[in-house]
Amino acid sequence: MEESLEKKLGEKTFSIRMEMLVMFFAAAAFLIITALTYCFILVRELGTANDSILALRLQSEKIVEENSRLLSENEKLQEKVEILSDTVNDKLHQEKRREAEEAKNCMPSGYPLKGTASYNANETELDGQPIAYFHVAQGTGVIATANGTVSSIAGSSGSGYIVMVDHGNGYFSVYRNGSKPKVSEGDEVTKATELFVIETGHEQLGYQIIEQDQYINPLEFMETYG
Repeated sequence: MEESLEKKLGEKTFSIRMEMLVMFFAAAAFLIITALTYCFILVRELGTANDSILALRLQSEKIVEENSRLLSENEKLQEKVEILSDTVNDKLHQEKRREAEEAKNCMPSGYPLKGTASYNANETELDGQPIAYFHVAQGTGVIATANGTVSSIAGSSGSGYIVMVDHGNGYFSVYRNGSKPKVSEGDEVTKATELFVIETGHEQLGYQIIEQDQYINPLEFMETYG
């Protein structure tokens, strides 16, 4: 009876130990499978992360290349802008110089004769207006004192001719002589244009300047004379 009880206790103990062993191995297997599954997931996520990192690196390299290209293009554009700016500035300066030169060329400050002459200091007015009288030799050319347009020609060889030049800036120059004019109304003239060639018997030139409808002393406006 006691032997049978001991045998049953032994078998029950062995059965319990087997169950515990099976449970241990089952738990161990579960842990191993879980760990392997986690490792697999981790490896897959790491692979995905590496792919993302590689893609980002490639994208970053492309961005760097694009940025370098844009910087290079910007430098080229900046150079073009500077060249264009210099060109525009040069043109503006040239235009300003041209306008200043044109304005200067239209100021009747030149000498109205190609040759020398003597000035009559005793006669400085005509009909109450300032005038300069020059005594010149026959054959001397009378020239415009600035660029402009012949606005009118009046008179005759007997009474004397009056040639008026409009300089387009509020100034007119007036030339009085009995020689036949070599220009016509409407002609464009420059400082080198001959208005008269002094003929025998007409060796005196009367010269006047009008500024804004007022006669002024031509000698004060003239750069050189005599």
